Amino acid sequence: MNKQPAVVLCFLLILSACGSGSGGISDKIIDDDDHDAIANTEDNCPLVANLDQADADNDGKGDVCDPSEKMDKDGDGVADSQDEYPDNASRAASVTSAYRLLTQATFGATESEIDRVVSIGTFSWIDEQLNKASAYDSSSDKHKTHLQRTIEISKTVDPSRDWYLGGRDNDDTVFNQKGNSQLLTYQMSDWWENALSHPTNPRQGSDQLRQRVAYALSQLLVTSGLDPRLKKHGESLSYYNDILAKNAFGNYRTLLGEISRSATMGVYLSHQGNSKADPEKGTRPDENFARELIQLFSIGLYDLNLDGSPNRDNDTSTYPDAGDNLIPSYTQSDVEEMSKVMTGWDLKGNKKFGKTRTNDGEYANTMEFIAEYHEDEIAEGGDGRVTILGTTFALDAGADGSGLDQAIDVLYRHSNMAPFISRNLITRLVTSNPSSAYVARVATIFNDNGKGVKGDLKAVIGAILKDNEARDNASINIATFGKVKEPILAWTQLLRTFRVTPLNGWKGVKDENGNRSLVNGVYMYAKPDDHFGQAPFRAKSVFNFYNTDYVPSDNYFSANRLVAPESQIQTDQTLVDINNRFNYFLGSNEKNDITKLNKKTTLGEYAKKRSIYSAHVMLIDFDKELDIFEQALDGDTNEDFSNMEEIDPKDKIPYREKAIDALLKHLNKVMLGNTMTAEYRASLREYLLSAKRLRSSNDFKEAHNIIRESVQLITTSSAYMIQK
Repeated sequence: MNKQPAVVLCFLLILSACGSGSGGISDKIIDDDDHDAIANTEDNCPLVANLDQADADNDGKGDVCDPSEKMDKDGDGVADSQDEYPDNASRAASVTSAYRLLTQATFGATESEIDRVVSIGTFSWIDEQLNKASAYDSSSDKHKTHLQRTIEISKTVDPSRDWYLGGRDNDDTVFNQKGNSQLLTYQMSDWWENALSHPTNPRQGSDQLRQRVAYALSQLLVTSGLDPRLKKHGESLSYYNDILAKNAFGNYRTLLGEISRSATMGVYLSHQGNSKADPEKGTRPDENFARELIQLFSIGLYDLNLDGSPNRDNDTSTYPDAGDNLIPSYTQSDVEEMSKVMTGWDLKGNKKFGKTRTNDGEYANTMEFIAEYHEDEIAEGGDGRVTILGTTFALDAGADGSGLDQAIDVLYRHSNMAPFISRNLITRLVTSNPSSAYVARVATIFNDNGKGVKGDLKAVIGAILKDNEARDNASINIATFGKVKEPILAWTQLLRTFRVTPLNGWKGVKDENGNRSLVNGVYMYAKPDDHFGQAPFRAKSVFNFYNTDYVPSDNYFSANRLVAPESQIQTDQTLVDINNRFNYFLGSNEKNDITKLNKKTTLGEYAKKRSIYSAHVMLIDFDKELDIFEQALDGDTNEDFSNMEEIDPKDKIPYREKAIDALLKHLNKVMLGNTMTAEYRASLREYLLSAKRLRSSNDFKEAHNIIRESVQLITTSSAYMIQK
């Protein structure tokens, strides 16, 4: 049995009280030698940080300091304390546990990855991913960065264009200085490769957790290709995605510094070309990025306790606090002072400071600092110093004289940083309504990774995914736990489950003679936001696709003080669009449907009818599902499905029923992690057995109809669309 920290557990509403005077523990934890936010008197291992308080043998001594808990009775390399099957060397986790982890930490579970987690255990899989090689380890290996792959795709799809012909003395080292709207499409293709996996690139799809965290960070540190200038510079978004992916397991302080200096963020939030005050012209520094850096990217609107609840007693370690007052975490003066720091930055290679035409300057690079345009307060008779959140420093501080590092350090030292960022990451990966204790445990690791380092995202992500709240399957039955699945993640899960690959041989961009090259190895789906209400790096504002504290218009949510952010974009129309898109794709991009059934053509000929302008160019297959169905039906896989109308003479059960049962067992595993309820299974089974629309004189087609309908119905069910 796990002991709980001596705090009141309650569900957190973003920037609102957790208990409103409900009478929690109000005394500050004084004795906490291992700094894990659990008092020594309550800690089952007071000298070693152990947030989950795991005690497998229930002897009162925590697993982390109990030698007996490192035992591995079955010799499978997984400690008994982390092994769901300590007496079975062939497995260490259940299918449900594996699927649940992969739903939180990847772009969708695949059967092979489920089986791997079952074999090595959840903690081992997390550690494996956290230490997996990436494109950022070496510049000489075969791993490609997002920017490298976007450039490669652009040359593959449109080989006749001189992508390096630039405005700066025809510099052939600066990619696409002139701007091209198709690059947004190629950037999206690169994103699909990482989310879905790519069979020929050693990097694509292998570092799922890193890329999944980068996607979560992209919804916190928002930039968007809907910006008119970035729309023509998709390579800038790929470069920005590299910043997120590179630092996904790095330090948040480093990440803040890099996004602040990036051309992508500079253009998006307008501190690119931001200049010092000019009293004669009546201009002052732009406050846009300054405000969002404070409010959205680091500390939030109000002072917070360690658990993310409002701090009302000036003590962040006691929570929840009584009362209703909210203390602003910053003032307008802080924004104005920060805006002075964010001056003097411009695109490298820009011919004129602050120029915003799309055919000048480097968009896939850091900005350069030009002191001439940096605020020095001389024109307004100031002292050349700013005060942000009570800390004063010189505007020309730091090695580069910009004061930026000093400003970020001020934010970084703020007590809000840990709970604010921790909670955001928990809600993007695991659950929309984490408990107070869950946030506090992760925030504690954010403040100190156990080695005195703050902001170690590798440690933070590990803490989020290994936390008992995330891993205990009992949470599945808690109504308030989990989250609505984002439409784009429901889509990537579908594609990954059914072994998506690029459709080879589609037509690229016309050259000057009107000819098109045939493209291989590239996913194409340029505008998923047309169908799903969202797409990576396509948010309509810096506040992301949805409000983090969105409460649906349902009494259950308001009465229980719960949020469901993702449901904000799932309008009635969007849900219809999602269903239609799933239905259309399953009927037009499945291999057997193309080659053997409705279209009856080769993949090559089918691909030639697709181009960069097609809705989506990718391929899934029902090969394994057809084999499972026919094996149960006929005992073979020769594709004749001969027993479709026959009855097994041994038990008098129709073979068709047996095949449907085998199919549903398989789909329950790969699509739902064995969580399909008996009631839902019975209803689905009855429909598949009785629906006349699924019948066909062609037995192969009838089996295919049953599989496709099963997949379609599961993807639009609450069992699939709610992540638990």
